[in-house]
Amino acid sequence: MRLRKELNEISEIVDKIVGWICVVLTFLMFISISYQVIGRYITKSSIAWTEETSRYCMIWLAFLGSSTLVRSWENSSVTFLVQKLPEKAQKYTTIFHIVIMLAFMLTIFVISCQEVPKYSLREISPALRITMFIPKSSILFGSGIVSFQLLWKLLDSLLALKEENNG
Repeated sequence: MRLRKELNEISEIVDKIVGWICVVLTFLMFISISYQVIGRYITKSSIAWTEETSRYCMIWLAFLGSSTLVRSWENSSVTFLVQKLPEKAQKYTTIFHIVIMLAFMLTIFVISCQEVPKYSLREISPALRITMFIPKSSILFGSGIVSFQLLWKLLDSLLALKEENNG
């Protein structure tokens, strides 16, 4: 019981940090797009860096936001067949589902750890003139945080099942 509570607190802290990062990214995206619209209609010229900034913010938002969805278990899934199963089978199916998702995300994390630094450190973005490691590392960080939240979800589910069987 105590371990579940501590794991939940750590997961919640990570989720709050990610949430604040997402708020900042959304604000930056809003400012960038607003500046682009104002620039286009007032000066009649397109501002290249605003489009790239909003695109990179959106990419980071997608990867980081998915960890929040996983933590609250609001990710999209088809539950029609699972809901027809008995309650205990539903719990085992959920655990299996988490294991499959965790294996997938860990695979993405490992591959991105190998490939992102190899190919993106020498690339420079056209408009912002930053290393492409910054936008491409969203894959690395996003899959790592989603993996962390899935690991928490798996441990929580297993401990809950153990408590249910013992008590």
